[in-house]
Amino acid sequence: MLVMKQIIPFFILFFCMLVIGTAVQAQTTDVTWVENGPNVHVNVYPSETKVEGGETIQLVIEQIIRPHWHTYWQNPGDSGDAMRIRWDLPDGFEASEFQWPVPIKLPVGPLTNYGFEEHVFVLQDLNLPEELPEGVIEIPVSYDILVCKEICIPESVDTTLVLNDGSEVREELFKAAGDNLPIRHDAWSSAVSENDENRLFFIETHLPQDELSEFQIEFFPYEYGLVQNADIPEVKVEGSVISLSQARGDFDLDQIKDASGLIVLDDKEGTRSGYIIHPKMDNSAQSSGFISMPEDNNIGESDTVSSPKIEEIVHADITIWGALAFAFLGGIILNLMPCVFPVLSIKVLSLSRMSDHDAWEARSHGIAYTAGVVLSFLAIASLLLMLKSGGSEIGWGFHLQNPVVILLLAYLFFLIGLNLSGYFEFGNGLMNFGSKLTQKEGVKGSFFTGILATIVATPCTAPFMAAALGYALVQPAYISLLVFTALGLGLAFPYLLVSFVPTLQKAMPRPGNWMIAFKEFLAFPMFITVVWLFWVLAQQVGSSGILIPALGMVGMAFGLWIMRKWQHGAILNFTALSIVAVCALLSLFSVQTDGAEKKPMEMPALGQKYSPESLDTALKTDQPIFVEMTAAWCVTCKFNNNIAINIPQTKKIIQDEDIIYLIGDWTNYDAEITSYLESFDRRGVPIYVYYGRPDPKTGVRPSPELLPPLLTPGIVANALDQSKKI
Repeated sequence: MLVMKQIIPFFILFFCMLVIGTAVQAQTTDVTWVENGPNVHVNVYPSETKVEGGETIQLVIEQIIRPHWHTYWQNPGDSGDAMRIRWDLPDGFEASEFQWPVPIKLPVGPLTNYGFEEHVFVLQDLNLPEELPEGVIEIPVSYDILVCKEICIPESVDTTLVLNDGSEVREELFKAAGDNLPIRHDAWSSAVSENDENRLFFIETHLPQDELSEFQIEFFPYEYGLVQNADIPEVKVEGSVISLSQARGDFDLDQIKDASGLIVLDDKEGTRSGYIIHPKMDNSAQSSGFISMPEDNNIGESDTVSSPKIEEIVHADITIWGALAFAFLGGIILNLMPCVFPVLSIKVLSLSRMSDHDAWEARSHGIAYTAGVVLSFLAIASLLLMLKSGGSEIGWGFHLQNPVVILLLAYLFFLIGLNLSGYFEFGNGLMNFGSKLTQKEGVKGSFFTGILATIVATPCTAPFMAAALGYALVQPAYISLLVFTALGLGLAFPYLLVSFVPTLQKAMPRPGNWMIAFKEFLAFPMFITVVWLFWVLAQQVGSSGILIPALGMVGMAFGLWIMRKWQHGAILNFTALSIVAVCALLSLFSVQTDGAEKKPMEMPALGQKYSPESLDTALKTDQPIFVEMTAAWCVTCKFNNNIAINIPQTKKIIQDEDIIYLIGDWTNYDAEITSYLESFDRRGVPIYVYYGRPDPKTGVRPSPELLPPLLTPGIVANALDQSKKI
């Protein structure tokens, strides 16, 4: 009887655990999978349902994955992409990075990915503001998840986080999530070195040798390129030290930002535990001479790592001073980019007048122009940072993906052209179009010209700009704004230099009657720009969508004609301005992309439309791949294509070398193309990437080659001819 009394409590405990486990399974994985339906279901639950201001609560993000499919860890491995989140947070709410559970290896042919199957719990912290709205709080949230089997499908799941609704906390989910988190053990220290073939990891643990010897030991790096993911590591245990050797990855050790990752111990019963390590990177580290663990370098279990980013490799050591220098040089070079040519026409005329100004007036013009440029860059950068902090995946030149902005620019350049040609005048100064300015109209005109220069310059990406922008947009806001300030100063620098150096001013032609004809001639670059902008608009809203905007432009010209003919009639002038305003507003209202028949991009005979699926399919072949990301509003893109890509020499190389040519069109917003750009730390187009043939012995492709933003036939030929090198 005594024995029964001792055993019964264990039976009761076992029964309770069985009931709880069954309840969790029933409540969270009881999903009916529909053919052609979603392959992953996502739910989000708070650690507290009754919350107060100023608290930090924990969220568990539950993924229920279709059987035989998988999603990806923060470092997806050889392919794939980690889950992304898009919050619509109220003011004062702040969400942390993900806290990822321990992943598993997912072999796919010669590749190995890192991810999850069946049922996954990811944690995240949510900081609440001091003051909360009363009643139930509902916060929309969207998750973008790549889920794969033989094929990969990007899925987006929209759900809602509900607080203060009186529901019960799902404590069993938080326990399951916590049990699968990796462990940060302060008593462990580690180091990594390399030889010609392998990366050598040495981890000093607190575990005895007989216990360590019972585990299967694997390494999961946080950063791509540290090891060959598909290689099976060679592991030795000596005392409490684990020595792990795994084939070295695509990058040299000095190109790796951090060698941190997880050491995963898997026992014979299938229990897996992950331990976070931060190895000191030192080529002198040897198993006989152990190196102590360095101070925490702040890379955590929630840091997300994408597949290879070329800009990270090339500019891994870029500092804030390097970014500022690159931004300034990129801004100077931006003056030579095709997209700035229309505004250069206005600036040329201003420079011609500079020689007739006294020193103070010339400098005032230079300062005003610089202020217009820099403030415009800061305004665009602030908007870009705010949208990105809200979860929007946008890039440099994003405003030109909006047809309303395109039409506004077209009308602005149309009015500038009419003004330059002498069709109408708003005053004596060239730059004061749009309104009658006061006695300082010339300086104000220079300021507005700086604004216009910034607006039309933003579609372009000049050399040095890519690294600077890539650095800026992942830094705190104040550093980002410093980099954009340097970019604006670079764009304005040539004009500012002339305005402050009398010798350069004297080198300019003296003002005279020739300037009247020259001013009228400069109207034609404006009209050519209008034609180009209408062509861009047609790509966005379809050919039928530009009819009303074109008629609106005629109506605006008619209104200005009335005002020109009867300059002193107040009623007629009001009528004329009303005609101009109504035509512009009706036209702007008409250019909506929703429901419009967008013109698909015309693919060349040798090209294919880019998509993540088409790139994945191409990467599985033994053919080289050339990717071009472009946009109709990107003049540099069109310039490169016409002089370096869409030419007989390049076409012959593509055909002879059997190169897969993928083209992505970013004229309208495309999240997949935005994601591709960001994978190379780029925030705008153009971008050109060459993937060489895989090695015939190992099946591994060389690292992708990123071509410069300004192309020549020789640059393209040299890159594509590498397909001959195996």
